[in-house]
Amino acid sequence: MTEQINFTIDSEDVKTFEEKTGLKFIDGMKLLMDNLKYGGNFGLDPFWSEENQNILSKAIDDAKNGRNMHEHDLIEVEE
Repeated sequence: MTEQINFTIDSEDVKTFEEKTGLKFIDGMKLLMDNLKYGGNFGLDPFWSEENQNILSKAIDDAKNGRNMHEHDLIEVEE
């Protein structure tokens, strides 16, 4: 069953959400609801924290420019 819900949110908040997450606002709300439905906790995923996004942006920039690239052995993980 689906239900349509209407609410008002500031367009700048939507824009900020979409810029920071790379997701459309409605997709973010769907992910949040799925997280709650399947036993997740209400809270922010640390992946999306500003600190982690800065680390990832630097790593991407380094990779694009051939900096800080190292080969390493695969790590075996037992399940």
